[in-house]
Parts: sequence; structure tokens; C-alpha cells
Amino acid sequence: MLSYLKGELVGKAFESPRGAYFLVDMHGMGFEVLTSQRSVDSSPPVGQAVQLFTTLVVREDALFLVGFNSKEERDLFNILQSASGIGTKVALSLLSALSVSEIAQAVVSNNFNLLTKAKGVGNKLAQKMTLELKEKMMNWRTVDFANQLSTETFQGASEAFVEAESVLLSLGYQPEEIQRSFKAIAAESSPDSSELILRESLRWLAHSV
Repeated sequence: MLSYLKGELVGKAFESPRGAYFLVDMHGMGFEVLTSQRSVDSSPPVGQAVQLFTTLVVREDALFLVGFNSKEERDLFNILQSASGIGTKVALSLLSALSVSEIAQAVVSNNFNLLTKAKGVGNKLAQKMTLELKEKMMNWRTVDFANQLSTETFQGASEAFVEAESVLLSLGYQPEEIQRSFKAIAAESSPDSSELILRESLRWLAHSV
């Protein structure tokens, strides 16, 4: 599997007949990589070096690369495609309309209305996504938190962070703010329940946001 590409970014498009894409020169070979509009927004300027986390999509009549600026976005793309009715186009539409945390929390909390913000995602498909992907998404977020935070200190507490994140998102905090608060409290204490994590995060956010 082609896990990532490193090269010079020689072109990119927010919109095109094929959707958003990057064009990367790697040792004289040009790779066209389909992506999300959010990845295009956060990518470096044309002419600079870029690293894209990729997945190779194989169809009966096509073979193409999809890639993103972050490993989390690539991993979530693969998870989304495992649901019935979610192809490359719909998965990229979701990742263009919503952040990684917003999609994950929408699925975990059964907030399928949020998923319908993406083009091509209606109520029926959004509800099916939450049913099919909830357990898989929960497991992925749990592992993701364990990797982001101090694994030794927070072994076994990752699910509590997922629960606390869901509450903080419902209160209107941004995913980036929540992540910063979790890292801050991880460096200072060892909360082992969602209630403690929520309390400490709210205290940190009140003074820092």
C-alpha cells in the first residue's frame, strides 16, 4: 500500500470536474492525488515541499490516489469508505464539509443531521452511516487519543476522553480548542473519568480561550 508521498507541490485545485486535487512532482514523476477541499485549504503554496498521506483506490474501471495533509484525515477516509453506500466522492464530500472531529463525533453521538451538511449525503444515508460506523469510529477515536496523549498515564482512559470531547463539542467549543485542553490537563494530572476530564477541560478553557 502506498502510505504517503513526499515531493514538490506543483499544482492544486479547490474545485474541478474531478473535484479537489493535488499535483505532486516526485523525482520527475507527476502524481495527481484527489483530496478534500479542507486539505487544499491547509496545504502549502505551490512550489513548496509537501507530504501527503495516501490511500490507493482500486475500482474495476479505475485506479487512483487519494491523499490528505494529515494521517487522521486519511484514516477517517478509509473508515468512511467501509460503510455501504459511501464511495470516494461522498467520503471526500464529508471531509470537505466537516472536520475530522466533527464527523467522528456526529457518528458516535448519532447526530446524523450534521452529516447532511455534506453534498450528496441525505438523511437516510447519514442515519445508515451512524448505525454502521459507530463502533468502528469509537474504537478509532479511542486509539487516536491514546496515541496523542501520554499512553502510560492514560492507558484505559481514552474512552473517557471521547465522551468528554462529545460534551465539549455540544457546548460549542472547537475541536482544536478541545485538543489543546486535553493535552494541557494530560501534562498536569491523571483524570480517569469523563466527569473529571470535562471539569478540568472546562477550567482550562475558561482561562485560555
